Amino acid sequence: MAVRGQKTKLDWVTEIARLLEGRCSQSGKVIVECDNLNTHTRGAFYEAFELDRARQLIHRIELCDTPKHGSWLNIAGNELSSLTRQ
Repeated sequence: MAVRGQKTKLDWVTEIARLLEGRCSQSGKVIVECDNLNTHTRGAFYEAFELDRARQLIHRIELCDTPKHGSWLNIAGNELSSLTRQ
């Protein structure tokens, strides 16, 4: 994954496509756990790529959203914050 200055739909699908076609090219289906950003959608693939390539990529991923309240990232962040204050 690359570090980018912004988080657009195009940035996200470009990195997911690079992951699917590179490191995970031999994997059948890849589960992608996403946070709740509005850029993490299947529709973003259709905006970025031609129809055939977008379909191929979408069929290989399963998007799994984190819960809006009480996700493990929020809990971990709260714990780190508490430890820092001590």
